[in-house]
Amino acid sequence: MANPDKLNSQINFKEIDAAQITKALSEYQNSFFKLILIAVSLLLAWMMFNDCHAKEQILRNKMSKVKQKLEVIKAREAAIKDFADFKALLPKKINESGLIEVISNYAKAHHASIASLSPAESKDMGLYDFMNLTFNGTCENFREMMLLLRNIEKSEYPLRIDSWKASEQGGEISFAMVISAVIIHT
Repeated sequence: MANPDKLNSQINFKEIDAAQITKALSEYQNSFFKLILIAVSLLLAWMMFNDCHAKEQILRNKMSKVKQKLEVIKAREAAIKDFADFKALLPKKINESGLIEVISNYAKAHHASIASLSPAESKDMGLYDFMNLTFNGTCENFREMMLLLRNIEKSEYPLRIDSWKASEQGGEISFAMVISAVIIHT
């Protein structure tokens, strides 16, 4: 390999002429090409590294966006599941004729005879409907009357006894009650 000190001493940069350059290049031709190849190789390696680094950064950004989308999808699925669970917890829906049928079945189960059963009013409250039902009848004894009241209050439907009046006449319990129901719009 050529000695750089020897190279500087042989070439005088003030008096450069083509013959001297040609002579120096031919004398140190292998070293010069090796130096150029090393420089070009380093330049190409640097360019490849920068290109790979840029592609890696783009890939990382895409992966980050995909992760964010997956998190949003998972959050959406969890919200849908929570909403479905919430809707499952809501009381069953009932309409006016269904309410009359439910009350009639409860009365029949507790040996109560129905004198009158009529829907008083139904109001649309926006998110839900509010319905009243007036119920008059007789029951065999006080125990059956209490069981009837408890079944209405503990119904799977959203029912509530708003008012209740009872009196005993001849061993039978006569009663009048107002039952309200809430129908949630889903």
